[in-house]
Amino acid sequence: MERPVFACIILCAFIALFAPVSADTGAAGDTGIYRFHGNVEGAEVYLDGQLAGVIRDGILDIPVNVTGPYYRTYTFQKEGYTTYRGVINSVPKKGQVIHIYVAMSAKPVVEYSTVHLMVTPTGGDVTWDGTSAGSVPPTGVLIIYNVKPGPHTLVITREGFETYQQSLFVPRNEVMKVPITLVPVMQGALSVESVPPGASVTVDGQLRGVTPLVIHDLPAGSHSVSLSSAGFQEYVSSVDVVGGDTARVSVSLVPATTSPATGRGGLPALLAPVALGLFIAFGFRRKG
Repeated sequence: MERPVFACIILCAFIALFAPVSADTGAAGDTGIYRFHGNVEGAEVYLDGQLAGVIRDGILDIPVNVTGPYYRTYTFQKEGYTTYRGVINSVPKKGQVIHIYVAMSAKPVVEYSTVHLMVTPTGGDVTWDGTSAGSVPPTGVLIIYNVKPGPHTLVITREGFETYQQSLFVPRNEVMKVPITLVPVMQGALSVESVPPGASVTVDGQLRGVTPLVIHDLPAGSHSVSLSSAGFQEYVSSVDVVGGDTARVSVSLVPATTSPATGRGGLPALLAPVALGLFIAFGFRRKG
C-alpha cells in the first residue's frame, strides 16, 4: 500500500518540476494584459485617446478582455518630451501578456535670449517678426523678452522718418543690444502759381493755401495737387518733390463751361425775344 502512494508523490513532483513556466502567463479569467514599458517615469499613457494610466517603475499593465472591446492606438505624453504615438497590432489571448516598449525623446532645451533695441529718436512703432512689439519709450530702449534663437525681422516706423527694416540673427542665451538711429525723411518745397491768382491749393487732400503759394515741408516723393477757383475748371495733377529742391506748378486755369439758360416752355433765353416778336406780329396781322 505504501508503494503506490510513494509512486504517486514522485510522479506529482516530477510533473511540477518539469512543467513549462512563462513570464507572459498568469492573467486570470478571460483577460490578457498589455504591459507598456517606458523609459520616462510619470509618462501618461493614452489608449484610443483616453488616459489609461501612468508609467511607474518603468511599466504600466493594462488588462484587456479577450472578447473585446479592443484598443487600436496608444500615446505616451509628458511635458518636456516629444509625444510618442503607436499602433496596437495584436490582442492578448487569455492569460497572455503582450509587451510594448516605448522610448521617449526629450525635447531640446531652448535657451531664450533678450533683445534691447536702443532707438533714436524715441516714439517709433516696432514690429518684430510681423507682430507689434509696442512703441519705443522715452528712455529710448525697448526690451523684447524670451526671444527664440535664430533669424528675426525688425521694422520700425515713425512719422517724418524713413522706415527702418533689418534682419537680425539672435544667438542663444544672450542679452543682445541693437543700437538704431532713424533717418529723417528728406523734405522739399513746392511752388504753385496760377492765372488768375487766388486759386485754392490742395496737396494730398489737405488745403494748404491760395496761389501764389510756396510749401516748404513736403516729404520727398510723389504728391497729388489740385487747384480750384470759382468760375474755372478744377486742375488736378501729380508732382514729384525732390529732397532739398523746389518743385514748381504753374497753371492757367480754364473757364468753366455753362449750359445756356432756358426760358419758359424750354426755349433758350436768347430765343425768347424772337418768339415774342413773332407772336406780336402774327397777332397784328390777324387783326388787320
